[in-house]
Amino acid sequence: MDKKIAFIGVGIMGRGLVKNLKKTGASLQIFARNPSKIQELQDANTSIYSEIKDAVQNADFIILCLTEDHIVEKSFMEVMAEPTHATILDFGTSSPGLTAKMHNESIKRGFRFVDSPMTGSKIAADKGEILFMVGASQEDFQDCNFIWEACGKKVIHCGDVGNGQLMKITLNMMQAGLAQVYMEGLILGKKLGLDLGILHEIITNSAARSGISDFKVNCILNNDYSTNFSLKNMNKDLNHSLYIAMSNKVSLPIIHSLKSIYDSGMSQNLDEEDFISLFKVNLKMNGLE
Repeated sequence: MDKKIAFIGVGIMGRGLVKNLKKTGASLQIFARNPSKIQELQDANTSIYSEIKDAVQNADFIILCLTEDHIVEKSFMEVMAEPTHATILDFGTSSPGLTAKMHNESIKRGFRFVDSPMTGSKIAADKGEILFMVGASQEDFQDCNFIWEACGKKVIHCGDVGNGQLMKITLNMMQAGLAQVYMEGLILGKKLGLDLGILHEIITNSAARSGISDFKVNCILNNDYSTNFSLKNMNKDLNHSLYIAMSNKVSLPIIHSLKSIYDSGMSQNLDEEDFISLFKVNLKMNGLE
């Protein structure tokens, strides 16, 4: 393949995504603030740069795989400063306002823009099993499809630019709510002296089973809070969902209550741990830690 892909943001998810993009045969141009940390990714078809302006030169596709809005916007504007007509894909979860701004700026300067947030763990990124939610024109969706096929198990076209982010923010809000329900169930079980392993077995064999219960409840029971999706990122996405709800006059009573628990987790310096580290906050709230 004679395509060139610039990749900006090789973090928890990015490393696995880059490994799978190598399989496309495209030339990869990776930006990393500390190139020494990802030297194992470099090969004859993969170059590593310490400046965004160098990484995006002559790229056909530019992937932003970043987290917070201010970091995404800063990196985006650095891309905009370079003379290219690439298609930009935002793999992170960005606010609707920033997504609209990036889309409009792209149109003005001759870029094409696609919002393409993803869901899945670090393990899923390594295995190429990510789910992508895409906001794009039909033409851009088809042109970028080889990228999603290399990195994911499924890609869903959600409509025009912006709809991918709205879907992802809504999804994360529901996943955060589900996780809290399971945590409260574990807390109640612990208070009652129940065997939590047996409780998990019952959940797994009932209508209460979900992807969250299979993965995250098992991690909680094993005291494994290693980061697949950080508490600070889930907190960010809850902020997005609450802002969107307020703007559209939607009442979200459960999420409003949940936000206070996330605020407690952030104040207890759990921000870099997985979002299920919120279980520690629930334990303290109930005098169990």
